[in-house]
Amino acid sequence: MKIGIQGVRGAFHEEAAMKWFGEEITPLPCRDFPDLLDALVAGQCDRAVMAVENTISGTMQRNLRLLSERDLFIAGEVRMPIIQNLGVLPGVALADIAEVRSHYMALNQCRRYFLPHPGIRLVDDEDTAIVARQIRENGWTNVGCIASARAIELYDLECIGANIADDKANLTRFLVLERGRQRSRPGSADLATLTLVLPHRTGSLNNALTCLFEEGISLSKVESMPFVGRPYEYEFVMDLEAEDADQLEAGIRSLGAHADRLNLLGMYRRDRSNLS
Repeated sequence: MKIGIQGVRGAFHEEAAMKWFGEEITPLPCRDFPDLLDALVAGQCDRAVMAVENTISGTMQRNLRLLSERDLFIAGEVRMPIIQNLGVLPGVALADIAEVRSHYMALNQCRRYFLPHPGIRLVDDEDTAIVARQIRENGWTNVGCIASARAIELYDLECIGANIADDKANLTRFLVLERGRQRSRPGSADLATLTLVLPHRTGSLNNALTCLFEEGISLSKVESMPFVGRPYEYEFVMDLEAEDADQLEAGIRSLGAHADRLNLLGMYRRDRSNLS
């Protein structure tokens, strides 16, 4: 099975894909998240995984926006511990490094580690594993990368800083994506993700939340995004939890009665393997 991932071999997206689908996948590396979703829509891969949230850096709202704009559906999630490491060419010491490159989310997760080293610049790059590969290919002796242990090993680098994230309980949530807004919902679903636009009038959000309470639905996540074209109005992204799919669907129907627009992005089972 060909699975779309952001980044190259050794990226955390590849690890998440292997956790969900097994190690015998064929990854389709994609440069960035728009390319990843476009590849899935175009049928270049069978499924895709995409990060949307990290317990240190927060929600990647842009990715949720990208998902809502395409004919895709969330089929599952992977909540995976992220162990960030500092990799360099063999023989390079911390004092030799002028800059550390990585994806901006990885840098955000490790900033405290570099506070005692103000001479090291932190540089945003497109992917953790891509930087690891570039260091090896270009022979950079003054550049380090923040990447997975797998990427550091895969590209023959040396780890000079293990598990350097600011919070050791560092989890990233990945969504497993399929083509097409499905009409049939899995009977085992206990979680739904949707976007919601409410009427611009007093009490509209309160009424929507009240209807969820009355249906016994738990609102486990809600965030607002600017609604393009309607200044000072917002589109809400919500995660709804329930005992089963029937209860979820009842809650979504009730919520839809209060909305100008409701876009169901997915119904699936919550990954509870790394929840406290």
